[in-house]
Amino acid sequence: MPKVIKKHSEKHDGPDQDLRGTVADIRSRIKERQRMLVIGLAIFLVLLVSVGAFFIYTKSEGDKAAGLQREAYRLFYNENVTQPVTTGENYKKALEFFRKSYDVKKKADVLLYIAYCQYELGSYDDAIKSLRELNEKFTDSKIVPLAYYKMAETYLKKGDTINALAVLNTLAGLQDGIFRDMALMESGKILEVQGKTEEAQAKYKDLVTKYPNSALVGEAKARLAE
Repeated sequence: MPKVIKKHSEKHDGPDQDLRGTVADIRSRIKERQRMLVIGLAIFLVLLVSVGAFFIYTKSEGDKAAGLQREAYRLFYNENVTQPVTTGENYKKALEFFRKSYDVKKKADVLLYIAYCQYELGSYDDAIKSLRELNEKFTDSKIVPLAYYKMAETYLKKGDTINALAVLNTLAGLQDGIFRDMALMESGKILEVQGKTEEAQAKYKDLVTKYPNSALVGEAKARLAE
């Protein structure tokens, strides 16, 4: 009886199988990288659009605030108006526009003018509150001294010489800013009225010594000679 010849099944293991696995793995990695690249590009585009929208919004808000501020200045100084309003009424209208401008964009000079309007309208406590906010939030060396000086003036208007002197002392002690000589002069005058002659003269001497080029030196020397 002839022997039965067994057929061997073909095996797929070996170099060809390894090659196919490698190719499949490479394709998978390429697809994954492509997917990550698409995701990264999408994120970049979203960020780009967001930043662009932010700058457009910021510019738009800045333009809006500037427009409101210009109108507020016009009303405050009663300029370029067909029918000038009475003093007091112009400050009310200016205050409204300054507030709107400040709500859109927080700026030290706008807040200062808000306080100016409140002062002119006799709202001294509100003016002091606005000036305190300014000095707490902003560091502009050109605006902050003005705020301190106006605050001292407002306290004096209220008859509060203690706080007025405290604010003037702060102003005189600023490292950078204008009105330090004026702060010394005003402090001296207040102390002089209070009968505190020695303390007043100390202020005048400081003015003459520290600010020899000040326009107030002549007056300070004259008060020292009295």
